[in-house]
Amino acid sequence: MNGQRIVSGVGLLLLLLGCGVQVPQESKLVFKYSEGIWNLNQPIYRDHYLACHPDAAPQDLSERVKRYEEARKTGHVTFSSDGVEVIKLGALGNGAFFKVHDSVTAGPSMTFRSILRPEYVNINFNEFPPGAILYIMGRPLGTIIRLRPGKTPGPKREVVESVDLKWTWIRLPEGSAAEWCLQSIEPDPASAKYRSIELKEEPLEDPAAPKEQGPATP
Repeated sequence: MNGQRIVSGVGLLLLLLGCGVQVPQESKLVFKYSEGIWNLNQPIYRDHYLACHPDAAPQDLSERVKRYEEARKTGHVTFSSDGVEVIKLGALGNGAFFKVHDSVTAGPSMTFRSILRPEYVNINFNEFPPGAILYIMGRPLGTIIRLRPGKTPGPKREVVESVDLKWTWIRLPEGSAAEWCLQSIEPDPASAKYRSIELKEEPLEDPAAPKEQGPATP
């Protein structure tokens, strides 16, 4: 569902390449890595992140995502250098990542920024199965809002409208599986913009309830 939005972006990127349109290398890296995280693509995680972080734990992407899923239930996350939190929380809407800017290459290092615009207001709640739980970024940055999609407008919530991400990449030696590996993705709190919206939702059960009903979503 949400992963298809990133896949669609990659399809558009490939179409532009086929038409001879010059697509910045930075945009290609953003799409490829983000799509890989969404679809739990271990080779992309290995070649584009672990190559820069050989001692990172866990090494398995699915296990890493499970750790994120546990953390978000606390109502707050710390944004890690591999970008799992910001990618999983930010690509729920239609905006995902776009507009790469301020790119600088110095020796083996390349840095640039991209705007993340989650577009939570455009989420189609009809896509979610009954009982699903939705996690979105609130205010301040790092705050997680947990809600159950429904049909009734809920209370006004302060959510992230946009935030700049700083990407740092390192060029790998010739012969490596990938040309670049990701050193870090850092959301810039000073760039964050918020908006107040009402989302269609249903009341959640008592947070102290022993078991959460229904599937959770990224």
